Amino acid sequence: MKGKSGAFRATLKETPLAEFKTEAPAEPTADSAGAEIPISRKGKIWLMQSAGAALLIAGWAYFALPHFGSAQFFLDSLVFCVFGTYAFIAAYNARRETVTLEKKLRYSLIRRNMHLESMTTRDDLTHLFSRRHLFDRFERELQTAKASGRALSIVVIDLNGMEQINTSHGHEVGDRVLAAFGRFLADQARGSDVLARIDGDEFAVLMPDADERAAEAAVTRLLTALEKGQLFEEDDLSLKTTASIGKSGYPWEADSVDQIISSARDSMSAHKREQSALVAAAGGAPADADAG
Repeated sequence: MKGKSGAFRATLKETPLAEFKTEAPAEPTADSAGAEIPISRKGKIWLMQSAGAALLIAGWAYFALPHFGSAQFFLDSLVFCVFGTYAFIAAYNARRETVTLEKKLRYSLIRRNMHLESMTTRDDLTHLFSRRHLFDRFERELQTAKASGRALSIVVIDLNGMEQINTSHGHEVGDRVLAAFGRFLADQARGSDVLARIDGDEFAVLMPDADERAAEAAVTRLLTALEKGQLFEEDDLSLKTTASIGKSGYPWEADSVDQIISSARDSMSAHKREQSALVAAAGGAPADADAG
């Protein structure tokens, strides 16, 4: 990133891994579970009901009409009325239970499909989107930007020092640092931004309808929040890590997903080298090697 000097630091709190759970998929509504019965099925039900009514009337005519005007006629008519009412009530209840069961099965299937979709689009550790979802969304947003004449930007962020944290404190602590940074990133992003973890310690913020100026503002916002030393600590353990940030976008930098990502990573690598040089000049430990 250009125009920024000096390393910036964020203190990341350790949080038990049990607290970081996969987000539950959005609940489907009753309408989405297929509440309406198909027209073809309604027609079959209507035909069956009509046939049943016709058989009932035919039976009444066969048994009751010959005794018209007598007590037997009224008795036979009463029996057929009671039998017909019972039959139609039983058929209605059976149909309602069948429709209810079908709705529950469809609802369950929709929830399962949504859960599977969530597993393929979300990163379990950080709750951010996955690399695949980011690139799929990037392609769609870029096509929309080109068609509408709008801008599109992406900010790529790489956490430094993760290898040292994993070596000194273990991968479990390293996972907590990554998860905490994911939450920090979500707090800093716009509502329309697409946040993703695209590699082990590499993150990205896709910003629809954002030009170079908006991307620079987003980088500044992240730098400011990081420089404030966002404190995340547990017991007597407090960890700090630096981050390298790069930005790129359409149409001000490139016009394809691969070119934009490559440009953002080049910008991120330049920022990493700047950090390493500053730390080395100060006599400290250099940042991680350049991001690929």
